[in-house]
Amino acid sequence: MSFIPATVIDEIRSRLDIVEVISAYVELKKTGKNYSGLCPFHAEKTPSFTVSPEKQIFYCFGCQSGGNLFTFIMQIEELSFPEAVRFLGKKAGVEIEDRNFTSEEKKVFLLRERLQDLLNKAKKYYEEMLWKDPRGKKGYTYLSGRKVSDETIKMFGLGFAADSWDGLTGSLRSFKIEPELAFKAGLLGKKNSRYYDYFRGRIIFPIWDQHGQITGFGGRVIDKGEPKYLNSPETILFNKSKVLYGLHLALPHIRREKEAILVEGYMDVILLHQHGIKTAIAPLGTSLTERHVSLLRGRVERISMVFDGDAGGEKAVLRGLKLLKNEGCRVNIAELPQGMDPADYILQNGAEGFRSVLSKGRPLVGYRLFRIKKKYGLQKEEDRLHYWQEARKILADLTEPLEREEYLKKIAGEIGTPLEVLRGDLEKSSLGSKHSLKSNGKVFSAGKDTGATLRELAEKELLSAVLQNPVLNVELWQQIEPGFFTSGPMQEIARGLYNFYRERQETSVSALLGYFSDREMHKLITEMATPIRLGEDARARRRMNDCLKRLRILHWTEERNKLLKSIRERAGIEEISACLQKFQDLKAREEELYRSVEGENVDG
Repeated sequence: MSFIPATVIDEIRSRLDIVEVISAYVELKKTGKNYSGLCPFHAEKTPSFTVSPEKQIFYCFGCQSGGNLFTFIMQIEELSFPEAVRFLGKKAGVEIEDRNFTSEEKKVFLLRERLQDLLNKAKKYYEEMLWKDPRGKKGYTYLSGRKVSDETIKMFGLGFAADSWDGLTGSLRSFKIEPELAFKAGLLGKKNSRYYDYFRGRIIFPIWDQHGQITGFGGRVIDKGEPKYLNSPETILFNKSKVLYGLHLALPHIRREKEAILVEGYMDVILLHQHGIKTAIAPLGTSLTERHVSLLRGRVERISMVFDGDAGGEKAVLRGLKLLKNEGCRVNIAELPQGMDPADYILQNGAEGFRSVLSKGRPLVGYRLFRIKKKYGLQKEEDRLHYWQEARKILADLTEPLEREEYLKKIAGEIGTPLEVLRGDLEKSSLGSKHSLKSNGKVFSAGKDTGATLRELAEKELLSAVLQNPVLNVELWQQIEPGFFTSGPMQEIARGLYNFYRERQETSVSALLGYFSDREMHKLITEMATPIRLGEDARARRRMNDCLKRLRILHWTEERNKLLKSIRERAGIEEISACLQKFQDLKAREEELYRSVEGENVDG
């Protein structure tokens, strides 16, 4: 198991601000002391994701995700803790020694770094082939023919792979790079223990992740050959279902404009950017995945999907509709003339012509209804019936009554059926699904205390007051010790708080989270540390003291019950007398506390 010294973690934490780290993924707005935005971990329309710069933690009231900046990076980037430390260490400029990791972790880190370095070398090789090698002339001629400027070629790092089985293989050999490593990077293929160039006779498109790191390549054949487009095989760095082409360049513009334009191919993205449409991105030859959607979640208010005017492009649109439906942003589908892709269209009509196409896009539901209407034609009675039957399923899923009513009116006019008839048929067909919609809409809270005892609730309330107001921590341990807490999770948190602050004299909840490796514990602590309503120190102190008094009453009640049991079991007069004395003392202290609590309640 890896051990990363607390000093290393602290150094990274001190150099990075959680608001800045999370702002690279989520559009945050200042709300009082904190920042809020749409949660990147679940679909929502109203922001429930909160970041506290004071405590250096985040928490979502919707899905209960929470923690510090390390927890956030682990979740958003799907990394282990050691990987997250290295990731953030690089951002912070903190060197992390290899001895802090297990031999297996070191192997993985080293392999990733070597593959990353190799991909950068390969990019340079392909670029030089395009610009300097005579064999690259046909690649440059192709790009020039597609009206890609030299500046754009360089911006996207485009290159060329000669139609050779051992071009890159030989070049890597001259650098003493073992072919097996290049095979693991997806640069070489292997057959019967022999290695060969994976990309041959193709324009090369480097593929970056959102951070601007090359993870793989795409290649487009320029002579006859299949497939027309070829992506790197899956590696430990590259997974096409987790990458959106052009996102690393588009992100600053997406954040500013709150909009993304989804197209289908490399050349579409490249030529749209060249013409000033800087928010264009594309999935890599696959339908939109949940991971793709998560890359955009919380960053956009509008998504325009523009796909080729052929059947394949239309199918790609429909596959992505379901995933985008509940993301809380406006989604429009724009269609191009038959046989034209976005690259062709913008070359012929310019940026203004392309924006005009976007402005005529249909909303998701409208687009789906349009496609169904186009399929049936509505000339015959049975066609109109089929249209309504399919449209009814779409309308039944709508949660906004006004939106549903508008589409009902439109369909009623299209098929010549009274609105009341369609409305009644829709209500009848969707009656059975309403209950399931309600149950599916349930949000389960990590903070739910179902079945918790009064003591457990009071313990949680007490520690919440301290976590939300760390200044109270010293006062708490002047009055009690961690053993005072009895419920498992609260005892763990209390022990962590006590040891952490006693050893380090620090009041950072973010740093405290480093004491706990369990993600569920991170969620619980951040939930407790995130107040629903901000309170003043004085109010928080009253809250803490009230909880302490109630816990003492509960504690002394338990002690009195134990003493009563002891009295029944003791035989000696002296022992019974001593127990009775303790019993009377506890009862007197308990009554005194009761009076003070009641007095405060009357005064409040």
